[in-house]
Amino acid sequence: MKVMLVQSMGMAALVACFGARAAAQTPQQPVASLELDAVRFYRSASTQTVVEGFGRVPFTLLDPLTRGPDGMAAYRVTISVRDSANLELVNQSWARTVPTRMLSMTRGSALEHFTFAAKPGTYAVELTARDSASERVARQRLSVTTYAATPPVSDLLLATGMRAAGGGDTALGAAELRKGGVIIEAADRPLLTPQRAQLGYYVERYSQAPETAAVSVRIVRGDTATVVKTAPQLVPFGAGGGITRGMVDLAGLPPGEYGFEVIVKGHDTTVTRRAPFRMGGMETVAMTAPEAPADLFAQLSEPQLDTLYGPLVYLMTSDEMGIYSTLTVQGKRDFLRRFWAKRDPTPGTAVNELQVDFYSRIKEANRRFREGGAAEIPGWRTDRGRIFIKYGPPQEVMQRPQAGNTMPYEVWKYTRNRALKYVFLDQTQFGNYALIWTDDRREPSRPNWQSLLGPEAVQDVERF
Repeated sequence: MKVMLVQSMGMAALVACFGARAAAQTPQQPVASLELDAVRFYRSASTQTVVEGFGRVPFTLLDPLTRGPDGMAAYRVTISVRDSANLELVNQSWARTVPTRMLSMTRGSALEHFTFAAKPGTYAVELTARDSASERVARQRLSVTTYAATPPVSDLLLATGMRAAGGGDTALGAAELRKGGVIIEAADRPLLTPQRAQLGYYVERYSQAPETAAVSVRIVRGDTATVVKTAPQLVPFGAGGGITRGMVDLAGLPPGEYGFEVIVKGHDTTVTRRAPFRMGGMETVAMTAPEAPADLFAQLSEPQLDTLYGPLVYLMTSDEMGIYSTLTVQGKRDFLRRFWAKRDPTPGTAVNELQVDFYSRIKEANRRFREGGAAEIPGWRTDRGRIFIKYGPPQEVMQRPQAGNTMPYEVWKYTRNRALKYVFLDQTQFGNYALIWTDDRREPSRPNWQSLLGPEAVQDVERF
């Protein structure tokens, strides 16, 4: 029996509730709050199941190795996979470090991602985390049953971010994994907040003949109470199947525990896949937000100051333009301080909420919308990034991957204040989406946008 395993780093502090879950898997009793989960995908060519595993290491498990501003904690992760005869097929280990300043972060944790592929059978997966300072050990076990035959669809993989893999996407970020032409920021049992309320899904459909299936999303509370349901979208699948994916904006959902369901209705089967998530309230934002520094600009180098200055073009008045580049390093610091002091909604308090929110959007735009290829354009400079930074996340998103002669496109809809719609088209097919039409008079539209999309896509946009 051959089992292949690849482990990948997920070292970012992801403040999400996370627990063992599997439709055909039976987790053991958790030990020392270490958590483990797995999502399964089928590969018919090799009759193997690809298992994407996720382990969450809480920072409460760790003690500092060194203290001070540059102090570090460290731990070692070991993954073991055994078959039904208790033969160990995989045993791999790797080390991680964590800045000590992150240990006090409420609900702080690190996500460890690993992948293995195996033939039909039942496998015992064990994840061990050993703190380097205290030698404290936590273990979690999970029983994974791989597919004995081709399933109609895979398990459901939830995502806090998703993007097309461009030509320059060679290195994956923390907690990211690649599925074909898609890069997914995995989020098993995620915790959403009012500021980060988008949740994505990825499901693979396995079918022998070409078909068009109706795909919809349902958000449920408890076992039966449906709180959100999307209209079915017709998704074409070729012979052998394909993928269905999308992002759903859940802003306004009351705090609580929920189930995220994806329903795939084909010619002769209707299959539902479900995964849990939690919506937090404003107290969750406060608990998970890092402490704001007293002066963001005091210790930054000139290149770092320039990086913070660049996106301010979206906020500047005409009399503020053209000054910054003429200043000394100290002058640039003072310019940025004055710029944000004028826009502080709560003067006299320790935190400038507008400044924190703006740079949070810049960070999020860079993570979501960076464009690949030779240009390597940062996310804040892209069309999607600009709209995201100016107006925040849209209330509804329609994503359409390439189908036939239609190039990939996205439609964003804002409904909170006044209804606005933005259409982005990826003419390069490297994830470089350009704004081609909007009913927002403050943004440009291309006169030939309908011919760029094609008649079927235009109708799709008008219906959305």
